[in-house]
Amino acid sequence: MRAWELLLEDEAPAPKKVGREFNHLEDLVFTEASGATKAIKILKDLASPAKKIAIKWDGNPTVYWGRDEDGTFRMVGKNNWGREEGKSSSPEELKQFINSRGKGEEWRAKFAGDMAAMWPVFEKATPADFRGYVYGDILFHPGKPYEGADGKINFTPNQTTYSVKGTSNEGRKLAKAKVAVAAHQVFEYFGDKSGKPFTDPGIFSGNPELAVYGQTYVSHRPAVNADNIDRIAALAKNQSAINKFLTPVPGMGYLQTEIYTFVNNQAKAKQLDNISSDAFLKFVAKNPTKATKIQAHSESHPGVLDNLFELVREIMAAKNEVIAELDAAEGDITATTGGKPGGEGYVSGDDSVKLVPRDRWTPFRAD
Repeated sequence: MRAWELLLEDEAPAPKKVGREFNHLEDLVFTEASGATKAIKILKDLASPAKKIAIKWDGNPTVYWGRDEDGTFRMVGKNNWGREEGKSSSPEELKQFINSRGKGEEWRAKFAGDMAAMWPVFEKATPADFRGYVYGDILFHPGKPYEGADGKINFTPNQTTYSVKGTSNEGRKLAKAKVAVAAHQVFEYFGDKSGKPFTDPGIFSGNPELAVYGQTYVSHRPAVNADNIDRIAALAKNQSAINKFLTPVPGMGYLQTEIYTFVNNQAKAKQLDNISSDAFLKFVAKNPTKATKIQAHSESHPGVLDNLFELVREIMAAKNEVIAELDAAEGDITATTGGKPGGEGYVSGDDSVKLVPRDRWTPFRAD
């Protein structure tokens, strides 16, 4: 048994839950007990044929669609979800609601029209006996359709351009569609906040004008020959001390959240080479009271904060090697961002983690 496998047997206090449903692989260090050794295991398992790695679609805008208990079809945008005044029951109501929000932005009228134009496509595809709602991100639509060139179907919903071979099964499916959506979760009722993973795109196959994707898996298995796996395993021996450091103490229950926010901030600022204890303490200095408490707490746990951020950097480096190999693999669906190979990244759904290339990816919303 390898050293990194033995580490999985260690028990340590679990940090409180922070972040999102799917966290970045490197964030496991400070979001889960034994997070570092779990990250190693995930990296190792990615080479297994049984492991499912899915494309992390970069869709836009967000849409919720489905039927109430009485069968009434509804479709809303992100800002409508859960709002009674935005509970649209017709494309006209949806358009009116969107136009009534904001401050008269130039883009709003087009957005309202685009959303309303998608309504009949979604309604026709949603079976009369379907109950509940689906949440997803739009990949293309009549207001921003796909383009065909060189035997491929190309679309750019947000920052990433996807190219699908026209002769592939996915290409033939998309060629017939007016709207494509990457669906993520299903909800029992309008405004429900406890969604479950969406797993059955076939439900909406009755209308070829709508192409619905659930998890879209890649066929290539990365070799995962990261040179620093043993280095990560050695550092992971500090996980118990990291968990003790993160365990909330009276008057300082925000430490874990501050670390999470700091790492995200460094990613957005393109400062990934500067994820360190010194940079973190400068980051929290904006709040002198918090900074003083965190500084004292760090001094009472010497070296732990340094080890934590070193683990984050090392796991990120290993993850980036995996992403680069997946991006280079030729498949039916390829992606480019800013003219360079690769998209928003990948998802290891069984582990609830995302493999996002933070060095090139700048999200429009908190990620």
